[in-house]
Amino acid sequence: MSVDIPSTPDATIGTLPDPRIEDRVAPRPAAHGAATQAVFNDVDRDLALYSAVHQLWYDVVGDRDEEPGIAAVVDHRDLSWLEAPTSGREWVVKLTSSRWKAGTGTGDDYSAYYKYDLTLRERDDEGDLHKTGKACSLRVIPQFADLNYKDGSELTLQYGEGSLVRCSTTWADSADEIEGRMLDVLELVLDVDRGRLLADRDADSRRLTKAEAHHRFDIGWKRQVIEVMDQTRDLIVYGGMSEIEAHQYRVREGYLEALLDADRWHLLGFERTSYDIELKCYQNAGWSEIPREDPAHHPKLEASFAGVNGDGALPHVDDWDEVMSVLRSVVSAHLEWAGVDREELVADDFQPGPASPEYRYAHPCGRREQLRERYEAVGTEIHREALKANTQAVYDILRVVATESGASYDVLEERTGLARSTIRYHVSRLVETGVCEKVGNPVLVVFPSLAVLDEAEEILRRIYPDDQVDDMMERAEQRRERREERDDPNSVDDGDQEASDDQEDAGDGDRGRSSEWEYFENLRLETHQLATALEKEYLEGDEVRVRTDRRDWVE
Repeated sequence: MSVDIPSTPDATIGTLPDPRIEDRVAPRPAAHGAATQAVFNDVDRDLALYSAVHQLWYDVVGDRDEEPGIAAVVDHRDLSWLEAPTSGREWVVKLTSSRWKAGTGTGDDYSAYYKYDLTLRERDDEGDLHKTGKACSLRVIPQFADLNYKDGSELTLQYGEGSLVRCSTTWADSADEIEGRMLDVLELVLDVDRGRLLADRDADSRRLTKAEAHHRFDIGWKRQVIEVMDQTRDLIVYGGMSEIEAHQYRVREGYLEALLDADRWHLLGFERTSYDIELKCYQNAGWSEIPREDPAHHPKLEASFAGVNGDGALPHVDDWDEVMSVLRSVVSAHLEWAGVDREELVADDFQPGPASPEYRYAHPCGRREQLRERYEAVGTEIHREALKANTQAVYDILRVVATESGASYDVLEERTGLARSTIRYHVSRLVETGVCEKVGNPVLVVFPSLAVLDEAEEILRRIYPDDQVDDMMERAEQRRERREERDDPNSVDDGDQEASDDQEDAGDGDRGRSSEWEYFENLRLETHQLATALEKEYLEGDEVRVRTDRRDWVE
């Protein structure tokens, strides 16, 4: 039987059609968590901010076993951004410490400095502290010229000597609000003059370290949203080739449903950035036990600034509007692609959901054409793999994965009759070409999306239309019988796995060479390279042997 294979270049190196950009109007995603940092060049002051907080710690705590201490009691009327506390509680600023990465001296004479955290909390009548949705926390870190790491190497002071302060907060709509809260807390806790703070602040050190935008949406749309994230991941990896770093995982027992972290969003039409953007779909832990009427039952789709690559600089606070514009457009575009309208948004105590104000954003169009290009490339690879000359081994693997909508190695071994090492070899190749993915632990082999699954099922039906379940069962049994006839049924099929599989399924000819092994000390391979190869599954567990009879501790 002959089946025409689409003639395209190598499907693992693709080019996406250029997207079209259209202005769209949508509910504006809410700004959520955010953080900024600044260095105060105050080392020449009588008391630098860091030194003042250090002294405050001794005054209100004094012993790390007594942490946390209370640095201040807060009257919410003194801070415009702070609401009244929960009934029966009061606002306080707690003070804690932890070892920092730098200090003075070396070796046995090394003495680490500490960083200090000033965190807003509600305190009840019994003295217990409580987190709230309104958060604000400052971290104060020393920036002194005589500091070094434990090994003696110098600490780099990017913005000069003084005190580094990082402020993390929630529900701030501008960088000015975040920086204002930083100054408010410093004034409140240290009784320091605001004019002095502004005079000492290094302008270039004012950087964004965190920014988030999100919508909460009805749980009935979660599957569609995650499917759209799957498609986006496929497109970015395909269009970005080896230059892209993207990953996704799901934690079914926890709050995280899906996560995509990448630096090539411009391939889909979003604005090019110098930083990574993380897109995640998540829910409250234990959401299934929360009533549907409670907003916490429903998931969020959130885009966040996820740091810069290498030695790149963090965005300046003046770039806040640009950063938030990109994050909001990523959220809005994905909700539109998933079919989530304004009516499906869910309000909570901090954002209005369907009553969110409208905003205009640049929406990438042409996604259907991009997906078609991507899936046609995957379809080409499925054709090629399933029609490997003189063998139906890969066809059988793909068929099981398609039939089961994902299959473990145990299922593949049972249904195909192939050796575990052969299955792992072919699966690794299928993953490299983008036809399949490996998810979870134990590993489950799946197609990268539901669209690819549907395409694969159709392709496999066309390739061998007369092939029945009984036919594959017979091939599996024949493979097992042939392996049992060999002297060493546990040996790897051969050094060239693919050729061995072809010969095995052909039923005659040379059965292939025996597996080749070599002592580790004779290989041009470093220890860390071996560990990485095992961790990344470039090597499988049954490809590495450890002698155990000479070492009691090796079990």
